[in-house]
Amino acid sequence: MLSPAALENFEIRAQKLSASNSWTLPLSARLLSGEEVNLYRLRNGFFKRIDFKLIRQSQDEMIVSSEALKAGDEIVTNGIGFLRIAELAAFGGVAHGHSH
Repeated sequence: MLSPAALENFEIRAQKLSASNSWTLPLSARLLSGEEVNLYRLRNGFFKRIDFKLIRQSQDEMIVSSEALKAGDEIVTNGIGFLRIAELAAFGGVAHGHSH
């Protein structure tokens, strides 16, 4: 969970999902981390990195599905780099004083 100030300062933006089994998202929503590719879901004020299935992709967007998503969830489309750093720091993945 992040404060409203953090959301604004780090320009975290999200796209709300409608009722569907698949969703069209901008490619900027993908988190590329090593060999993993994930999305950040926002539900009830909490962010969670989730897996997804890529159905189709174009130059600018992708169509995805995921059992971890439902209508009303939001997918982070901007600021995912900051969320990844915050996640690593919160769960011990970043050495103290070294967060880049």
